[in-house]
Formats: sequence, C-alpha cells, structure tokens
Amino acid sequence: MSCVLRAIGTEFDVDAFVKDSPLAGTAFHRGEPRPTGGQRAASGLNVDVAGGFDDLDAQIQAAAHFLLRHEDELRRLASFPGVEEVCLDFGLRTPDPSAMSSVFPADFLWQSGALDIDLVVTHYEVATGVEAGGGEAAS
Repeated sequence: MSCVLRAIGTEFDVDAFVKDSPLAGTAFHRGEPRPTGGQRAASGLNVDVAGGFDDLDAQIQAAAHFLLRHEDELRRLASFPGVEEVCLDFGLRTPDPSAMSSVFPADFLWQSGALDIDLVVTHYEVATGVEAGGGEAAS
C-alpha cells in the first residue's frame, strides 16, 4: 500500500473532472460493483501519491511535495461540483494496529488543511511470523 489521494461524492462527475485534469488516477462511478461486494454509493477518483507501505515519513514527504506541485489543481478538485470529501489515505502495514502511533508534522497538517484535505491512516494488520512477500518467516 501507499499514500492515495481520494476524492468522492454522490453527485461527483468524475469523468468531467479528469477530462481537464493533470491528476492521473483511477476513476470509479456510483452504482458500479464494489470489489468487496455490493455497489458503490459514490463516484470518485484515487490518485497514487507515494509508495512505502512501511515508511510513513517517506509517504508524508512525498505527499507534501505532491501538494505543492498540484496545489492549484487540488483547490479546483476540492471545489468541483459534487465533491464531498478529499483525503490523503496513508496505508501502513503493522503487526498490531492497537499499538501503532502515527505522527504528522505540524507544517504538513497546515499544508493539507489549507487545501481542505483530510488525513486518514489505514492500518493493515499482518499476522506475526509472515513476511512481506506473504510466505512464512523462517524459524
């Protein structure tokens, strides 16, 4: 996983937005089947911002650069008709999410807040003894 910019809204015309946008990502549409079952309740856009599933600091640095580079376009996105939420979702793999602390530097909080972008941390629990490649760890 990595850091992903996500914009969603039930009335968001994602195709109209991406037609004139330099932000490259994956669009999804209300009513489409969800990978986990059921139908999507909203339309939206996912844009990969940073890799580094195990390195929050690297994701934050890349996201800060992304926000600076795309500031005008992100303002357009946040004010685009039908957009209800824009967030940066930081994915982290952790063996025990109940013991995880995630710290965001104040300057990054100001930067994302000024663009009306929420921050989300999604913790993906991995079983103890399982390596990143999915195989069992050696004993």
